[in-house]
Amino acid sequence: MKLKTNLSKALSLIFAVVIMVASFSGCSGSGKRNIKGKKEIQIAYWQAGYGEEWLKAVIEAFEEKYSDYYVNYQATASHASVIAPFGMEDVDENDLYLDIKNMDIEYMEPLDDILATTADGDKKTIAEKMNQSYLAYEKSSDGKCYTLSYGGGIMGFYYNADLLKKAGITQFPRTTGELTAVCDKLYGKGITPLCHFTGGGYYVYLLQEYMAQYDGFDYYLNNFFGCTDKDGNSPSKAVFTEKDGRYYALKAFEKFITPEYTLAGSNTMSHTEIQTQFLEKSAAMMLNGTWVANEMKIDKDDKTVKCAKLPVLSAIVNKLTTVKSDSDLRKVIDAVDSITDGKKQVSDYALGDSYEVDGLTVSAEDWNKIYDARNTIVGNAAQQSLFIPKYSDSKEGAKKFVEFLLSDEGYAIYAEKTGCPLPLQLSTGKDVDTSNLSELQKAPFEIWKNAKIYVDSGVSSKHPIFASGGADILAGVTYVSEFSTYNKNDRKKADEIWNKVIETVNEKYEIWLKTMKGE
Repeated sequence: MKLKTNLSKALSLIFAVVIMVASFSGCSGSGKRNIKGKKEIQIAYWQAGYGEEWLKAVIEAFEEKYSDYYVNYQATASHASVIAPFGMEDVDENDLYLDIKNMDIEYMEPLDDILATTADGDKKTIAEKMNQSYLAYEKSSDGKCYTLSYGGGIMGFYYNADLLKKAGITQFPRTTGELTAVCDKLYGKGITPLCHFTGGGYYVYLLQEYMAQYDGFDYYLNNFFGCTDKDGNSPSKAVFTEKDGRYYALKAFEKFITPEYTLAGSNTMSHTEIQTQFLEKSAAMMLNGTWVANEMKIDKDDKTVKCAKLPVLSAIVNKLTTVKSDSDLRKVIDAVDSITDGKKQVSDYALGDSYEVDGLTVSAEDWNKIYDARNTIVGNAAQQSLFIPKYSDSKEGAKKFVEFLLSDEGYAIYAEKTGCPLPLQLSTGKDVDTSNLSELQKAPFEIWKNAKIYVDSGVSSKHPIFASGGADILAGVTYVSEFSTYNKNDRKKADEIWNKVIETVNEKYEIWLKTMKGE
């Protein structure tokens, strides 16, 4: 057994070295400084769309504030290179990883003490500053947090205001029903409404958003990703076969992800190719993340590209009792927006135990459902994660660096250099300074500030059937290319996609369970 273990370690070491050597030419960083009398913190950084300037600036400010430490880092666009030495104590020299979500908590240091800390100069603990629904994703099944976000972004519909104006559209769609109507109007004016890149683009994020809007945050987090059915059974196959928000999202998608409304080539072009097409006005709208402005270096003075909140899933009226039509749903959304925009107060609509919106009486339950849906955002903040190896020689230094990054001072530097928000607010209650950012970059900061519910697939406590068994939201069944292909023989309807999901679950569920158990 020991021989097998040693052989395994040796093979892992060889693999790690091969990966690191193969990726070395793509690496950059601070160089290997060695400053006598100070403690080193070594960072491994997966560079994905945000560059290095923010990290350099944070390190510089950190070293100035905490003179006992100095920070070295190595950056690469290869995730495989970054993570290769992790878990091998005799090889790994890193004290802090800035990478993607890692579920291998066996080798990780808990970060709960960081969350409980009030960073120097702050007025609240780091946990108090963070969006609470985001924090729920970081709690592992043992109740501890081993990862925290250092990046990621949120999704929005990026659109060309000139193209919408040309088609006579003055307001971005508030519901999926209205989005379909807007697509039809654009198409009628000879303007291609939408585009995405190969592999389905970013529509998987919209699927997650609509799952949470329809079924609720608690069901999404604890039932679906907890693989726990409504009767409390876990693991439960019923979680995958339940006709829930996934089905109604597909029903919405089939109406606007069509060959007529989608830019030709969307199913084969890379994300940079399609983003270039979008910026060249080949399509009016594109689902994208807050990183796009930085990634594509969109001109700061460009006033034509804007970012809008995601439309509400029209099918949520199935869950409502007093709001049953899309037009009434839009009325309530307008009222909700007037509150989050600061133009009105909740009291302006409150009427006893209900709400009054343009002559429509809305129950408190329906109002809350719509309010939550409109202020639900989706992103990958819980997937772009920092973590500390428990065997690090400089754990305290690494923790001090993380505290600084998530402090008001550190966040201000991060926001200025990346133009992107993190899932936290300043401890002073004020907004982070975005005066140097473009209007396009400012929009996500406002969306985050008003967010009630955050949605992510980076669930630290997700059931092992997802984490190691191979289960997936739609059992690996694809849908975007099937909706938008020009080949009629390959085109599918939502019900056909759903039936394929159920068929695949029936075929694979037992396999997922066995894989989960290592059988």
